[in-house]
Amino acid sequence: MNDRKQEFSFSPELCSSLPAPCRNRKGIWLAGFIVFSAILFAVSWLPALGASGTGFAPALPLELVYLPNYVVQTIGRMLAGLMLSLLSALLCVGFIFRSRWAARCLLPFMDVGQSFPVLAVPFLVIPFLHYQMPAQAVGAEFVVVLTIWCSQFWGMVQVMCQRFYGVPAELEDVACCFGLTSWQRFWQLEVPFAIPALVRKTMLSMGGSWFAALYAESVVLDGHNWLFAGLGSYVRQAVSDRNVAALLVALLVMLGVIVLFDQFLFRPLSVWAVRFQPGKAGEAPLVEPWFLKLLRRTRVFRLCILFCVGIGRKFSRLPLGARYVQFNEDEGVDAKRARIRGFMAIALFGLIGVLLWPRFYALHALPMISTAIFSCGITGLRILLMVGLVSLVWIPLGVWLGLRSSYTGRVERFIQYCAVFPANLLFPFWAMAFVACSSMPPIWQSPLIVLGAQWYIALGVLAGAAAYPSDLLEAARNLNVKRGLWWRKVLLPGILPYYLAGLVAATSSAWNAAIAAEWLQWGPQIISVNGIGSFMANAAIQGNVSAVALGAIVMCLFMMLLNVFLWRPLSDYVARRLKLN
Repeated sequence: MNDRKQEFSFSPELCSSLPAPCRNRKGIWLAGFIVFSAILFAVSWLPALGASGTGFAPALPLELVYLPNYVVQTIGRMLAGLMLSLLSALLCVGFIFRSRWAARCLLPFMDVGQSFPVLAVPFLVIPFLHYQMPAQAVGAEFVVVLTIWCSQFWGMVQVMCQRFYGVPAELEDVACCFGLTSWQRFWQLEVPFAIPALVRKTMLSMGGSWFAALYAESVVLDGHNWLFAGLGSYVRQAVSDRNVAALLVALLVMLGVIVLFDQFLFRPLSVWAVRFQPGKAGEAPLVEPWFLKLLRRTRVFRLCILFCVGIGRKFSRLPLGARYVQFNEDEGVDAKRARIRGFMAIALFGLIGVLLWPRFYALHALPMISTAIFSCGITGLRILLMVGLVSLVWIPLGVWLGLRSSYTGRVERFIQYCAVFPANLLFPFWAMAFVACSSMPPIWQSPLIVLGAQWYIALGVLAGAAAYPSDLLEAARNLNVKRGLWWRKVLLPGILPYYLAGLVAATSSAWNAAIAAEWLQWGPQIISVNGIGSFMANAAIQGNVSAVALGAIVMCLFMMLLNVFLWRPLSDYVARRLKLN
């Protein structure tokens, strides 16, 4: 079961699967301070958006004849974002594992970056593009692709770091015996070992990527709809026009797009990635999907694959880099370098403080900061409450389904489809219900935060129940362990690692979804509830980019504090105490 637990890694941010020497918590706060100071410095000197007149796109037509064009543009941006995320993640992980200095610099930035709210990226990037890029089409593509990149890059890097550190010692010995260089070791050992987990992580992160892409295509900033042609802007225009038929069509089209991605991309990739899974050589191969069979029977495809494989082998066998050897730390040199970095950090902090203080003193930022912190606390309590309520539903249901092997596969497949579907496509219908029933209390807006995040908890509980050893269940049955004792002493300790992984992923997804869920629109009417999401949305409507950046930073700090003081201690406790060897 321990091996299966490591394979089930849809939430690597759970925790710190990196070794203790590579987890520099002081470096995390140093990196966070640098990132936050740079963001505040940039947006504090940015002039108001309204000063430049009308730079936003006009209303988009909702006729069905334009819909295929919108869908193709959204799919193109998604593919470009995924490819950019993969290439940059490979480059980043290569630097981390080939340079101690790069590892100490990049790993803290990873912890900060994965906590930064993805939906705040368009608000912070659009003003710069509006002034720096005269071609609006280029700026639109850049905004959406960058948002997709932010939703995928950090997870890819975490998964590859986790798998690279988990390469078996016998495989490392084989690489040393063959005299592989660092370049050859990276492409022939480490990357293939990480491919299965990378494919699973990318599949399960697609829901957040679709959510971010659709949101980035229809940003409301400075009172204007920045509609970048795509499925997200089509939905935003339908909401503005109160066109229910267009919303239903967009819903059906999104379902079709998800099925296309599954059938033509991820299912063939999943079958292909199994060959890189250790211990799968002697097992029965998986059933190939129809699309992969069709491609295998196509002569042109086979020739293209052989050509690409030949180039890939030559590329991976280039004698670049030094031969792999393990190096020892020099404590004297490291101490000296640490002091130099400390002095440089102090000098940088002082310079940033001098540059930022006059601007924020003029803005009277203290009331804004207190409001942002209070709003973030409200959102945090709302998220924890909703995640707890969802857990009360999915723990017994997931255990009941997971212990019945005849249903597990089909239910897990259905839940994966639900996790990939972007929940913000359902938000307009919720807003329409609020407008129709004006007597509904604002508390009913809270479930939207976990509308899409709940599926991570469901997948975690389902996987934990399905992986539970049958002999332990049989032993508990023979000892007549029932009811509350069975839950407390038998089942819950066994599924807790899986549930905790899903809980962390669900909480992170809920924080990002709060920006869109706490501020809804239906026609000219706005439905909002107090929280950091509505704080940032209202600031974006007014064109106050500094307040948006402040809200994003406060949200990121709250997520980092949860990771440091809650999730990491819990994950360490689970890894230390709840193991079935």
